[in-house]
Amino acid sequence: MIEKASPIRLFTSDNRPPRTKTEYVLESLRTSILLRHVKPGTRITEKHVQDLLNVSSSPVREAFNQLEAEGLLVRRPHAGIKVTEIDVSDAKELHFVQSLLQGTSVEVSASKLKEEDIAEAEKINDEIAERVRREVNIDEIRILNYKFHLLVCGSNVYPWLTRLLSSLWIRLPTSTIWSIPKEARVAIQFHKKILEAIKKRNARLAGALMKEHLERAMEILFK
Repeated sequence: MIEKASPIRLFTSDNRPPRTKTEYVLESLRTSILLRHVKPGTRITEKHVQDLLNVSSSPVREAFNQLEAEGLLVRRPHAGIKVTEIDVSDAKELHFVQSLLQGTSVEVSASKLKEEDIAEAEKINDEIAERVRREVNIDEIRILNYKFHLLVCGSNVYPWLTRLLSSLWIRLPTSTIWSIPKEARVAIQFHKKILEAIKKRNARLAGALMKEHLERAMEILFK
């Protein structure tokens, strides 16, 4: 017998709307998994997501297929579709791969980012700093941090690379340096240094700083 789906809540944004309904469903599911609104191991159904997002079955099915291909959802006999679970060793490997991949992504994107991309990344980092200062809901900070990293890694330059980074990021555990005030301030400074290197089109330095930033975070989280 297939077990009953767990109640879930999905993140939706009123910001720039996705271009298609499938992208809308993908964005909602990815962000919900990132924030653990839908926890690893949770069973979800197409009908449930249709009702929550008020869309037809087609975009939900397409989104499920995409997320399954990315490894974020897994289909099991007699268990339906669930959010993928990872253990500690997987989490450590994902952090390691993420640091290598983001370091390289920043390096190859540094010379191609437009001035408006850099300005947007600076704005996002300023918003992170303000929220850290005010000690607001950490979910807001995590979303902004996610957007910052994808932007400086070239989300407007290399869309396929961005999809890979996103699928890796969402698999990472919920532990976050943003819950540690001192480390949150250190992360903000790393972001500023990375942006300064990008402004100077010093690709190698920008990539090295990103790698150092993520390796430090990994060391703190798995201490």
